[in-house]
Amino acid sequence: MNRIRILSFLCFCLGALILAGHYAAADDHGKPVYFIKLKGAIGPAIADFMARGIHEAESEYAQAIVVELDTPGGLLTSTRDMAQTIIDADIPVIVYVSPSGAHAASAGTFITYASHIAAMAPGTNIGAATPINMGGKVQTESKDANKENVPSHPMDHLKDIKDKMSPDSESMKRKALEDTTAFIRGLAEMRGRNVKWGELAVTDADSLTAKEALEKDVIEYIAQTRDDLMRQIDGKTITLKDGKNVTLHTASAPLKDIEIDFLTQFLIFITDPNVAVILMSIGFYGIILEFYNPGTLIPGVIGAISLTIGLYAMNVLPINLTGAILAMLGAAFMIAEIFIPSFGIMGLGGFAAFVAGMALLFQTDGMMGIGIDWGVIMGIAVTGLVLIGASVWMAATIMMKRVTTGQESLIGDTAKILSWDGKEGKILLHGEHWSAYSDVDMDFEKDDEVKVEAFDDLRVKITFLS
Repeated sequence: MNRIRILSFLCFCLGALILAGHYAAADDHGKPVYFIKLKGAIGPAIADFMARGIHEAESEYAQAIVVELDTPGGLLTSTRDMAQTIIDADIPVIVYVSPSGAHAASAGTFITYASHIAAMAPGTNIGAATPINMGGKVQTESKDANKENVPSHPMDHLKDIKDKMSPDSESMKRKALEDTTAFIRGLAEMRGRNVKWGELAVTDADSLTAKEALEKDVIEYIAQTRDDLMRQIDGKTITLKDGKNVTLHTASAPLKDIEIDFLTQFLIFITDPNVAVILMSIGFYGIILEFYNPGTLIPGVIGAISLTIGLYAMNVLPINLTGAILAMLGAAFMIAEIFIPSFGIMGLGGFAAFVAGMALLFQTDGMMGIGIDWGVIMGIAVTGLVLIGASVWMAATIMMKRVTTGQESLIGDTAKILSWDGKEGKILLHGEHWSAYSDVDMDFEKDDEVKVEAFDDLRVKITFLS
């Protein structure tokens, strides 16, 4: 009897599995395609958002997910994380550079190469994947490399300072470039895309239009719209990481968008290197102003909040230790100017160190296609100069002003003689009776007006009113 029950149970399970498989196969055409938009610099927030989006699409049994990409570049570490997420995905990941006018520059090139299917909208471009150096400039050996170097910006010498501070910087740059080239070469070989052009995108910052990318086997499709893309990839068979082949049925598949949440948008915003530097500067300047005017509270509160958010952003960005030390040292000097007046010497020295530290703050070899805008550094510099100049001016003004409180404020005032005998007597000063004296014998009469010259405890030294 037990054998019959066990056999019946096994037959039931087998039938259920057959029906489930048949249902799943029959329902492939109805599985949705998810869309996720990635716009802006690639960083930890965008990498996390994409990973969560792919996981959501997998959990909802989507047949594929389309990443609509528009990026100027980003952090190399986040780019590697995103490429790995795409490679490990259990569903096909399609990268679609769109809309027209968008670009998959720098870090976006690696993400496109990592995708199972790559497509671009007309009027888009891809490439320029070279790791950058100071100020967002690409590290390339151009045809004009032998020409005379002419500074492109009045503060470009800070790059040279940074290079001198970095031991064997040329060797490190070459190592980073070779590592990045190997990265894109590996992706190209895995996906069967143009290896040679991928290397050129890294070593020579080469770029392609959508039409050129299609001709050179960098992408597989050019699509005007989402629907156009869905029609073109319909019937395409994709091989996933485990060797499983998946055939797409996208021509009439429902399309679903994964909306970006506010927290992710906020994290994307603050982890932009330019925004992070601005937040750090606001934080330092706010705290300095609070020291200048204790009890004002508003600069201190704003500064503390900005500094905290800025420090969070710094936690996920590649930091140059020399730049961080210079920035903190500069802020310390500017605060010390308040307590040890040096007529601006410590303040100006601290300001110079702070600006230099902000300029050198990021290890830009770890970023691709993005960097600190020199306009931001100039804005920080101008703000600092105004702050230091205002503090020096206020200190000088205060020192030149006459004291308005205490005994010292009475020096130079006029008093009247109440009684006098030789060198001592009584005077009336601002309605109060004071003991007075002089260095020599004086022949004062009652009600004579005299001038307050100094104080000796509670005695007033007087002299003739000039």
